[in-house]
Amino acid sequence: MPVAHYENFPVASWLSPAALRPAIVAIYRFARAADDIADEGDAQATERLSQLDHYEAMLDRIAKGDRPQEPPFASLSDAVREHALPLALFHDLLSAFRQDVLKTRYADFSELLDYCSRSANPIGRLLLHLYRIDDNERLRQADAICS
Repeated sequence: MPVAHYENFPVASWLSPAALRPAIVAIYRFARAADDIADEGDAQATERLSQLDHYEAMLDRIAKGDRPQEPPFASLSDAVREHALPLALFHDLLSAFRQDVLKTRYADFSELLDYCSRSANPIGRLLLHLYRIDDNERLRQADAICS
């Protein structure tokens, strides 16, 4: 299932089970849009952070059982509800994207790994969650791949 963006790979490949593809696309669209807020365009940091605050507020609404209608939150809400996706992982992503706005250099590798634990690891964990894989060893392995 191609998603329009400058990346050159299909997000929800035909290798993924058809039943999971809408959720994979919803996760991707949320993460891609939020990351673009942090990284793309010429908006000032305060505007970027305000937009990320809006994403946090939409996650809070989803947590309360609401279904925000604006993209990408409607499909994300459906995916969260259908697959019991942990919202904490989406909050972790937003934390990393806020860091993208505020920090451009890392003092050492441990700082970079901390960032990766919030910017990359949540995606791997969300995908494992979709596949109903939640044992600690495989989560650790996914983190090692993503970081």
